[in-house]
Amino acid sequence: MIPTSTKGNCMSRTIDKDTFKLVLTIVIIELVSGFTQGYYEPLIPKFGLELGVDASGLQLFNVIPTALAAILVPFFTRMGDIKGYRFILRIVIPSVLVATVLIWAGAFFGSWALVLVGRAFNGAIPVWMPLHIALVHSKTTGRTATNSVAAIVATMTLGTLLGTLSSGFVYNALGTVAASIAFIPLLHVICTLLVIFVMPEYVTGANTWIDRKGFILLGIFMIVAILGFTEVVEGGLDSVIGAVLLVGAIVVGVFWYRYEKRTKNPAIDVNVMFSRRLFPLYIAAICFGAVFYGYLSPVATFLAADPAVYGYGYAFEPDAISIAETVITGCTVIAAFILPFLLRKLPAKGVLIAGFVIALIAFIQWLLPGTGLVRVALFVSLAGLGLGTVSAAIPVIIPDRATQDTKGIATGLFNSSQTLGGALAGGLYVSLLKIGTTPDGLISNTGYDAVWIVCSLFIVIGLVVVAVFLTGDKTSD
Repeated sequence: MIPTSTKGNCMSRTIDKDTFKLVLTIVIIELVSGFTQGYYEPLIPKFGLELGVDASGLQLFNVIPTALAAILVPFFTRMGDIKGYRFILRIVIPSVLVATVLIWAGAFFGSWALVLVGRAFNGAIPVWMPLHIALVHSKTTGRTATNSVAAIVATMTLGTLLGTLSSGFVYNALGTVAASIAFIPLLHVICTLLVIFVMPEYVTGANTWIDRKGFILLGIFMIVAILGFTEVVEGGLDSVIGAVLLVGAIVVGVFWYRYEKRTKNPAIDVNVMFSRRLFPLYIAAICFGAVFYGYLSPVATFLAADPAVYGYGYAFEPDAISIAETVITGCTVIAAFILPFLLRKLPAKGVLIAGFVIALIAFIQWLLPGTGLVRVALFVSLAGLGLGTVSAAIPVIIPDRATQDTKGIATGLFNSSQTLGGALAGGLYVSLLKIGTTPDGLISNTGYDAVWIVCSLFIVIGLVVVAVFLTGDKTSD
């Protein structure tokens, strides 16, 4: 039991030993999760160089785990609600250990196929956080749960930052991909031992019947939608294949929704998930994903552009671009760490609105004329703080609003919504950058302005949906 005392607006909580051990265990595991995800990204070109894989082939490095995660996240998070969160974590955490070993073996033996098999196993890593958050909410309540989940989200983001920053230095020191990633499996051995010997179990008592058809239809919808958005990246907005895939995804999605509505024990209770207490949060997550997972690449190329050649940009060298992206991620971490304080001062809805407003201010000032470094500093810091607040707040708020036996799947759908938003943005922004290209094929400032405007529109949509449609201002306490 967690004893609490309240006086005015101040609240103190004493966390029992078991709860502290649980949260500390999860924080360590999520730090490794974030580190692993961030560490591989800068090394992708090196995989191509050493294994003889071209740019199009390298896209599979992220496409495969993303597509599989579209199936695994909803399925395993719902299985956590039914079978027990630790039970499922004991499946998905060792699976990622296998993934890291296979990726290392592929790099060591020069087998791209083996690397891709490893990346397929890596599709289980997005399952971790929703299960961890659900497990925390099953063991704690109120501010303790809020503080714990915020710490988990912040730690994972911090791990991503540390992984991204360190991989290049390690590669430069060791000289090969295999040597650079050899220690990653050891980190996941620690995670596997923690989930087997330290982490407690919790079973919600949910109905144990498994709606296989519902999961299959949801998986088909997610994969077809992601493939459709990916095809748009390759073929542009006028891609016939992309259009067919997206229309197919809509048809499957409608059929899935109608099926779940009339199923007694559905894979996903659409009456709950599409209620005004939850559905606006998923729309907000899609809007967040469309901005956060889409704008970093255009920002990097914009900052790298030489104004003497293109008429825009800052002629930043790679190290300066890395600093700018580090500031964005760092501000995201800061936002997650200060989230518990914000939730003590503001209702959950108000915190989300504030996050969207800060992000909108960042993009509005970025659209205004100017070339100074202060403009860049304001943009990266405000965008990081605003989007970081949104990304940290939603997974804290969702389990508070979900029923006890749907906390896992409810939080898992947040991850899936972000993924859909990011897939949507990938194709859209590539096409927008082609607006106003010069006869020589150079991207014009008009293309970048189109990207910033659309990012702003996504933020406005998220802001309006939360402000107008989200009900229930306060998180449970």
